[in-house]
Amino acid sequence: FADELMYGARAAAERSRGDEGVSAQDRAAAAMEEGYRATKSFGSATALVATLDALGQELGVANLGDSGLRQIRRQHRRPGSGADKEDCHGSRSVLRRTREQQHAFNCPYQLARLPGPADFDRLREEGKHALVRAVQNTPSSRQDGPGHADRYTFPVQEGDLLILGTDGVFDNLHDRELCDILGLAASPFEAPRLVDPTTGRPRAPTEPGRVAEAVAQAAFCRARDGSARTPFGVHAKEAGLYHV
Repeated sequence: FADELMYGARAAAERSRGDEGVSAQDRAAAAMEEGYRATKSFGSATALVATLDALGQELGVANLGDSGLRQIRRQHRRPGSGADKEDCHGSRSVLRRTREQQHAFNCPYQLARLPGPADFDRLREEGKHALVRAVQNTPSSRQDGPGHADRYTFPVQEGDLLILGTDGVFDNLHDRELCDILGLAASPFEAPRLVDPTTGRPRAPTEPGRVAEAVAQAAFCRARDGSARTPFGVHAKEAGLYHV
């Protein structure tokens, strides 16, 4: 279901590429809607779609559930008097972010494709009695749809890092930790102005795949730490629950 949702959203976004008459936010929302219509498999998933406008100046975001996006930017510091360049070695911080959508703690909004009564006999023959009972006990009025997604428009510029992840990332890593992990990453825009302290030469740009791997590995390691103070634990406490 999740694969079909994202393949459909990507195809919709590609079709509207370069259309200056559509805002980035509307394009992202339409892509999520069309992606959902393209699904055939039973299942459910949170969903997040982000698209650039035709000029590459704005990021449109549609987010449903507890996946998230962080827009991270290096905060440049001006050197001492007489300098005519920015110091590109400033720290990174989260400039803008999406917010989680939850019906209650740890119960996020989700898109779903559920079987109907015509599918029940076949599912029972396949031994999926629990699925049939679950669907029968789920009123259709409670289902979330693409129209429930929050929409955002974020101005963007060269050098911004955009981190899109599921709750597997953001339940385990605080935003400040994410910025620390990405502190040494350099975009192609920044790299020529950054100096590698070990060689004294300009830094090479950081491959996006290495950034993604670093974030995923950090989240995985944190998830295995039973004593860590994670965002999930903090939110659980706020909801009156105890969670290690």
